[in-house]
Amino acid sequence: MLWDIRARMKPALAVIDMIPNIHRTPALALLRRAVLDGRPASVPLTPEDKALAFYDGTVKLTSPIGAQVLKSLYFKGEIKLKKPAQKSLPTLDAYIATEAAFRAEVSEILAAEEAKRQRLAEIIADPDIARPDELTPYLIDKVMSARFGHTATGEVTIAGLTCFRALRPASPEDDSRLRPEGEQICWWLDAEGNRQGDPG
Repeated sequence: MLWDIRARMKPALAVIDMIPNIHRTPALALLRRAVLDGRPASVPLTPEDKALAFYDGTVKLTSPIGAQVLKSLYFKGEIKLKKPAQKSLPTLDAYIATEAAFRAEVSEILAAEEAKRQRLAEIIADPDIARPDELTPYLIDKVMSARFGHTATGEVTIAGLTCFRALRPASPEDDSRLRPEGEQICWWLDAEGNRQGDPG
């Protein structure tokens, strides 16, 4: 889910470059502080807006919401420039203008994620209601954990098909300090009796 939202944001430095004659690194640090810490105060942000305005990862990302904060900092004279400020920032304004579309896409992503969570809860409560096309190792793992515990192995019927969770022993090459117990794998037999899911 978060990856889907981040994919709709731009690298923060690319957005900063929409402003001519800017000192990029200090501007990036200022934008980060303004969004995440509210210092200096610029555009008031809700906690949800903060999460959508700036992603503080290896590659810093910002959305049209963050671009609005950047613009506010620019016109308040908070950003270091190599030349005097301009009266308009058409490229930055064009990105800011996509905020409504960005928010609509985020709403769709969040609604789809909530629908997935609800469907997962329904299937965990009653595995018989699942459809065969919904089967995944993840689903089997969740049903098995809810019914029998996180470490249990064995079989369970989901969507009318026999599903399994077993322990794959750690290979000799694995560092025994990291994975001494091996890993759990989940699979099922489809209507034709073919194995699907994690490889054996």
